[in-house]
Amino acid sequence: MKKLACVSAVVLTVGTLLFAQSAEDIAKRVHDVPEGKTGTCTAVLTLTDKSGKSRTREIASYSMKDGTIDKSVLVFRTPKDVAGVSYLSFEYPDKSDGTATDSDSWLYLPAMKKVRRVSGSSKDDDFQGTDFTYDDLGTRSLAKDTFALLGEEKVGDTDCWILEYTAKDAKAKVKRRVLWISKENYIPYKGEYYDKQNKLQKTLMCENIQQIDGYWTTLKMTMKNVQTNHQTMYELHDVSYDKPVDANYFTVSALERELVK
Repeated sequence: MKKLACVSAVVLTVGTLLFAQSAEDIAKRVHDVPEGKTGTCTAVLTLTDKSGKSRTREIASYSMKDGTIDKSVLVFRTPKDVAGVSYLSFEYPDKSDGTATDSDSWLYLPAMKKVRRVSGSSKDDDFQGTDFTYDDLGTRSLAKDTFALLGEEKVGDTDCWILEYTAKDAKAKVKRRVLWISKENYIPYKGEYYDKQNKLQKTLMCENIQQIDGYWTTLKMTMKNVQTNHQTMYELHDVSYDKPVDANYFTVSALERELVK
């Protein structure tokens, strides 16, 4: 999936789409949809437990393309108990031999006044109590999965391919991802996530997909853990692309100094 903070893609022509024949072709186009040079938005997260009790969190999100490196930073604004928690990630292109290059990620916890590195083995962990993982927040390397085209199906009125991603790592906590990919713009419209035992663990629904500043943007995503009956709704507001963003935000020092607001 593209960055959940500001999922986007430019309009693609029908003529271009016709060339997507194989599962690998489609996966690469999903992975490579263009993004703005910068992006900003506010995300409102609503977490609902199995009893129906909800709590809300607000996150500020910033992204910037620095050469071939995709940089992003998220910082919690509310509520008070998580305010200031921030997450910085650098994502790199795969190596020339086609193998994966792991991203660099750091998490800052203001209560401890400490930055800790997020290891690759933790990328399938839930992000700060939500139903989205650290891996969901970034752009997963194509080299980490094999792909299969399972068929075609409409999601509402949208024609989609059903694309299966299977993790090459036998120890991966998420064994398979099945995504319904729009034939129009290569944006996921829904998804299913399977655990190590190949049992359905989570479902994803994407709604209110529209163009902002010329980019397709998913403004509402709901991830539900069907095993725990816990869900997280992720809604974007004040989305903007290609506007100036302070490059100093994308540093470990900025996390430590609580510069990003």
